[in-house]
Amino acid sequence: MNVNSPENEREGGSFDELLFDDASFEVFFKKHFLPLCAYCQFKYGLDLQMAKEVVHTGFIKLWDARKNLAAGVSPKSYLYKIITNNVLDLLKHQRVRQQYVQFVLQSAKEGMEAEDFDRVDVKKLQADINAAIAELPEQMRRIFEMSRFEGLKYTQIAEQLNISVKTVETQMSRALTKLREKLSAYLSTIIIILILTILLK
Repeated sequence: MNVNSPENEREGGSFDELLFDDASFEVFFKKHFLPLCAYCQFKYGLDLQMAKEVVHTGFIKLWDARKNLAAGVSPKSYLYKIITNNVLDLLKHQRVRQQYVQFVLQSAKEGMEAEDFDRVDVKKLQADINAAIAELPEQMRRIFEMSRFEGLKYTQIAEQLNISVKTVETQMSRALTKLREKLSAYLSTIIIILILTILLK
């Protein structure tokens, strides 16, 4: 296929220009960013902020991978593939996180008298746990999720993220400190004790 054919032209630039010329790529970005956000929202149910983050990450990955794309590959199709994979990974992590939170809540319930647990706003606690994790800095959150949700060892995390084990240890320590601070409203109950006990395993 002729890579400069109309089929591969985007916004007045050729296939090569789109991948290697900053101005052409910016035009491509502006044209497809919002439609891709809508795609993530309506097909996968993401909120707007999360959709924007996923799409933005997709464009970064496309730009980083541009030199390795085979001639004739449609950047738009490749981008949709990247973003779809990103969304599926995100949804998988959210499901695992939800299961983890439910496990924490069940552990807390088993450690408290029924009437004490019933006084706890479980939905708010669950939302606060999710929010506290989501607000961690990106690398810190990823390290925390890989350790606690995916069950990876520090050495495995370090290898996958191409960082030192010491960095993983430091980031985990800071993550736990931040989570303690975010969940401090629950410090008067046994729930936070159980949460931190599980997180520190």
